[in-house]
Amino acid sequence: MSKERGPVHHNMKIIIGSGSERKIKMAQKVASQLFLEAVTVIGYPAKSGVSDTPWDQDTCRGAKNRALDVQKHQPGAQYYLGLESGLIERYGHIYEEAWAAVIDQDGKEFYGYSSGLKVPDFILKKMDDLKMEHCDVMTIIERDFADSTTLNETWGNYSGGAILREISLEEALRNALIQVTAPDHSFYHK
Repeated sequence: MSKERGPVHHNMKIIIGSGSERKIKMAQKVASQLFLEAVTVIGYPAKSGVSDTPWDQDTCRGAKNRALDVQKHQPGAQYYLGLESGLIERYGHIYEEAWAAVIDQDGKEFYGYSSGLKVPDFILKKMDDLKMEHCDVMTIIERDFADSTTLNETWGNYSGGAILREISLEEALRNALIQVTAPDHSFYHK
């Protein structure tokens, strides 16, 4: 361990279980903020092993499955990342949140999740009326109502573009990676 912060690697390689350029750039941004060295993040289209709209524990499971799939198929990195967004019921309301799983080269696992954004009643009613999963309903609704800046952007569509889902993905990843990068005097290293 470094005296200041987390482990130090030269030419650190991180692989995220996604082919999405947006998620790769987001992971690059978060990792670069937390690690005190040069970081290269590359993507790999990992499998989540859960439905397209995971519920409750399946969201965490999907993130872990993506990280494990990357580790299995793309060896040689210091860290393997999995991200998954899904729905969860809390106190009678449905929220969308994100989970991150980080697996280091030694197989140690770290997890983080984001705050949730309440799924609008409009969306929940459509899901119920059409008897369809969230992702399928969003595809239909986006075709009819979304502008070009919020396509495939659930939080952006919920909020009229005021906040984007990227916020939740960043938060979840940051909450997982801080366990790795926290200074030696942090409670994570006691």
